[in-house]
Amino acid sequence: MSALRAIQRWMWIGIAALALYTGWLIVRHRGWSFGWHGWRTPASAIDVPEGLGGPVKIVQFYAREGVVTEGGSTVICYGVLNAKTVRIDPAVADVWPSMNHCIDVHPARETRYTLTAESADGSRVSESFTVQVEANAELLPKITSFHVIDCKKDYLGQPLFKLRFTDQNAEEVSVDPAVIPTLHRAPYGEFYATPGTYTLSVKGKYGHVARQVLKTDAATCR
Repeated sequence: MSALRAIQRWMWIGIAALALYTGWLIVRHRGWSFGWHGWRTPASAIDVPEGLGGPVKIVQFYAREGVVTEGGSTVICYGVLNAKTVRIDPAVADVWPSMNHCIDVHPARETRYTLTAESADGSRVSESFTVQVEANAELLPKITSFHVIDCKKDYLGQPLFKLRFTDQNAEEVSVDPAVIPTLHRAPYGEFYATPGTYTLSVKGKYGHVARQVLKTDAATCR
């Protein structure tokens, strides 16, 4: 009898193991999983509606900052209902119909952003706002000096002035009339010029320009 009971016990163990294995196969095939919080249904099995019904709507559209510094960025967030397509002008990447979606933008100058949402039947709604861009005072170009440092006469007895300039944050330096070629990132320079009026221009990283005018008079050269 003891041998028979042992055989029966092993038979029941085998049946239980087979049942557990079959159940595991079913669960794996359906894509279910079990964690600390219980059974979870796969995302593909959840029916997510495209909208709540009714006309297309813009429920939110704003920028994190209304004013940014040159070279900086801000975040635009929007939310729409019952929209088939959305777009932001000027064009912004990674935009799609969503109740809550945010993207980074880097406006180079004052920019008016417009969100347009369109429904499946072709109806549209739009909203707009403007992001201001202010100069970074620390990066503005500056002319720190522009003056005559010497004057002498050439072999014909004509006065020839030596001019010197210094600047800060210069990407380009030019003189009008163009007695020297355009210089790039030159914090200091000297050149000779005949009597006349000269305008020194210093252009910064974001296109800002500082100018200073200097007049040279032949009567002052002795």
